[in-house]
Amino acid sequence: MITGIGIIALKCKDWEGMIIFYRDTLGLPVRLVDEAHKYAMFFTGDVRFAIEDIGIAPANPPEPDQSVVVVNFRVEGLEGTVAELSAKGVAFSSDIRQGPGYRYAKFADPEGNQHVLFERQAS
Repeated sequence: MITGIGIIALKCKDWEGMIIFYRDTLGLPVRLVDEAHKYAMFFTGDVRFAIEDIGIAPANPPEPDQSVVVVNFRVEGLEGTVAELSAKGVAFSSDIRQGPGYRYAKFADPEGNQHVLFERQAS
């Protein structure tokens, strides 16, 4: 019986660079770093986020919306978070947009994985 998702792991090529991006640029708190196995895990609420070096980068999709895996990071203060991350060099592939009950902006990590920042809105 499946009871939920505990960890989402993203495979990567530049493990050290990806740690710097997720830890220092996005500000995710580190849960563990296993240098021997090139595996790192971050606190992200109920579901943990991990990166693991497999020696190859994911294939860059022809269009940003065609990524195989997209992690949606919940934030408070979407405009401020977008401005802060833009100042740190994060490239956003969309302006802030409106969804049903939330607002969001899309961005990519250093290996081209597309992700989303989103903020829920009161109904």
